Amino acid sequence: MKVKYIKKLMITGISVTTNNTNEMSEETQKIAPLWEQYDKENIYTKTFNKANNSNFYGVYSNYVSDLNGNYDVMVGVEVTKPKNAIVIEDERYLVFTKQGELPDVAFELWEEILGYFANNSEYERKYTVDFEKYSKEDEIEIYISIK
Repeated sequence: MKVKYIKKLMITGISVTTNNTNEMSEETQKIAPLWEQYDKENIYTKTFNKANNSNFYGVYSNYVSDLNGNYDVMVGVEVTKPKNAIVIEDERYLVFTKQGELPDVAFELWEEILGYFANNSEYERKYTVDFEKYSKEDEIEIYISIK
């Protein structure tokens, strides 16, 4: 893991509101169906002003409180204009990286992150905007906003 500063990043796509309790059950989870919808409806090709990269993102924002409250999740891509985008500016992140088969590796890395923050006081989560970055077929980077 490493600390990284994001100067400006704009992501747009489709979103849903959920919480970690909902995500524990296949009947109530919303994140996996959101990714499926993004793919099935071919949202990528309908997105204007895409940046010149092939990264996909899962963005977590509008936290009501902490890991126990509701939050919004957006599946999308980086864009060059802020219209309808989540804009991340001047944020400090703790970046976790893991390789393996998706989506399993994403679940595993989130478990590691939750364990890290539960047992470590070196960094404190900010609960502003966190995001997953998918730049390779078998690798995920998760950026956690920190104080």
